[in-house]
Amino acid sequence: MDLPRNLSSTGFLGEMPFAVYLEANSAMFHNNMKHRTAALALGLGLFIFVVLLGLPTPSLLSQQTSRPSDVLGLALVGHHVSELERSIKFFEALDFKLVEGPTAWTVDKELNKLGNTPGAESRTAVMKVQSSVSDVPFTFVLRQYRGTTRQDWGKGNTWDLLASHIDLTVDGSVSTLLDKLEAQNLLKMPEINGLQNPRQQPGFRRYAFISDPDGFTLEYFGKPTPQPGAPPPAPTVSNSSATSANMDRLGKQAGFNHYATTIIDPQKAQDFYVKVLGGDYPPPENLDGQQVVLHGWFRQAPTNDNLRVELPAFAVNKGKAAPPLKFQDINANYAGFQVSNIQTVYARAKANGAITVSEGGIIDFNKGKAALIRDPDAGTYVMLWQP
Repeated sequence: MDLPRNLSSTGFLGEMPFAVYLEANSAMFHNNMKHRTAALALGLGLFIFVVLLGLPTPSLLSQQTSRPSDVLGLALVGHHVSELERSIKFFEALDFKLVEGPTAWTVDKELNKLGNTPGAESRTAVMKVQSSVSDVPFTFVLRQYRGTTRQDWGKGNTWDLLASHIDLTVDGSVSTLLDKLEAQNLLKMPEINGLQNPRQQPGFRRYAFISDPDGFTLEYFGKPTPQPGAPPPAPTVSNSSATSANMDRLGKQAGFNHYATTIIDPQKAQDFYVKVLGGDYPPPENLDGQQVVLHGWFRQAPTNDNLRVELPAFAVNKGKAAPPLKFQDINANYAGFQVSNIQTVYARAKANGAITVSEGGIIDFNKGKAALIRDPDAGTYVMLWQP
């Protein structure tokens, strides 16, 4: 995305934090809407165009009708760590709940087939955190490996290729969360490309970035407490018809909001996440900007509510090859998508350039079927899972 001309050295556009500008991606959405409405006017006639404009929600203008029906949505995010108990303690401080494990060290044959890590020992902890868009908690899987070669990618930059983050909404100022973590000696605040991330900030703090013990970034946005007598907030939209004014950025409550992974080529990456995984993205624009953030909506499986998968691209990564990150590495991360027909989704992924990681392709896994792939852009890990 092109940087705004009046972006100050403090990272604010007037009173708007640049992160909000970046999240909204206003130029992309605004131009997308102009193209769409013009096409409707030409194809359907002015009368129908006016009727559509009068509808209470712009969801009819979204791309959801073309989304493949065999992808049920984003079901989990996985994160590989160096010390499982330390990571559990950290995420429990952020209100993640431990629901399974930590398991004992074991040579898990199914998991080793999934990640192509023959002979490796591993242990796993499954945590859940409230979703910001539904009443179904979101699943977060922590895993530690040993007995296999591992590299540590936790000391890189937040904008490096294959760097990932998750985003969560909190009630009130984000400063309260930072104070809580600092009191427990758990606070680490990384450098963010193009944004300021100071420890202290006066007044209501809208956003902040923190890191877990292995360098995984968590982006937090504060949901302001409504003032007595204040008018109700304007309605928001969770699909590709959203604009900077009506984009559902925070969700209906505190909780998990989106997963993001850094990409190389915005068009190539978006094509994969739309055609293969059914993401609801507007056409990418402003592709020559210093930072391009693609916002796509996916169901939170198994609900009908929309979470986001962000695909940020940075000009500093142009011409670079993705690092040789392996599935078992420290701070290797993946998105898990629940599907209803893994054969059709896997075939579509392969036809669109996906690289297979799991031994033999589709395998028996976790009381169902699974396949681990890497997308054809930067090589982000994606797990397809059919219960």
